[in-house]
Amino acid sequence: MRSIPGKNLACLLVILSLVFLPAGGKPAVAGQGDTTLAVGASVIGVIGTSAILYGLWRNRPSQQGKEKEPGLFPGEFYVGGYLGASLVQSTDLKFDDGIFPAGGTLNTSKQKFEPSAVGGLKFGYFLQSLPYLGLEAETNYARNYVREQRVTLSRPVLGTTQAILPADNWSTWTLALHIVGRYGFLPDQEVPFGRLQPYVGLGPGLVMVYDEVDAAKNFAIDAMAGLRYMLLKNVSAFVEYKFSHQFDVELDSHAFVPVAANGTALYLQRGTAHFTYDSHRIVMGVAYHF
Repeated sequence: MRSIPGKNLACLLVILSLVFLPAGGKPAVAGQGDTTLAVGASVIGVIGTSAILYGLWRNRPSQQGKEKEPGLFPGEFYVGGYLGASLVQSTDLKFDDGIFPAGGTLNTSKQKFEPSAVGGLKFGYFLQSLPYLGLEAETNYARNYVREQRVTLSRPVLGTTQAILPADNWSTWTLALHIVGRYGFLPDQEVPFGRLQPYVGLGPGLVMVYDEVDAAKNFAIDAMAGLRYMLLKNVSAFVEYKFSHQFDVELDSHAFVPVAANGTALYLQRGTAHFTYDSHRIVMGVAYHF
């Protein structure tokens, strides 16, 4: 049986990626299910897996030391992992319904989040003809604890403007696609582009926010800035700052408890909460380049 030529195999991987891409969906809000999650994970997963498989096939052991014919995606592929710290910015909560007894809009003062650990995976590709430019897809997960805290309400509820936000755990799963620009310093024979590589990236993100009652799936602006050092020809270490901004997150059945002047907790209040959600992450990791 004849082996499949390199270009034909590359085309086959691309065709498989396109065939298995699901149809696009509208942004999901709280309570709509996991349609957006399935779409985003499938798109990034299929394209990324295909790219990695293609890069591994192009650089298989039998081809080491041989001059390669130009492929469908000539250039530099890489895959890496990282760990670090996640800091979620304090945010006001705006409740727009369900508040007893009168209903209507109500705002709370800042809800604060505890720092947490974050971990993630990334895979990317730099062009051969323009090695300063590339694409990178990544996924990461963090779980930030919300301690029980007292907040101020924008109007009285049950005769008081003081309330308690119950303790909660907020999990955040992010999928992001970045356009990446880099520059190389300290070039040598082993790494002609340069061992020291500062870079920046910007692109869309799909962020799933889960608390203990509800979940929200939203599109976000995702940005990063980092510094990579090539320890070996194919191995690098990097440090990155990441920022993700969601404009209008919506959680159903979010809760607070009004507190009377004598300190007595009154009736639990639930409503649909709207807020912006900004996360800052500082991570360190390693990557393999092929």
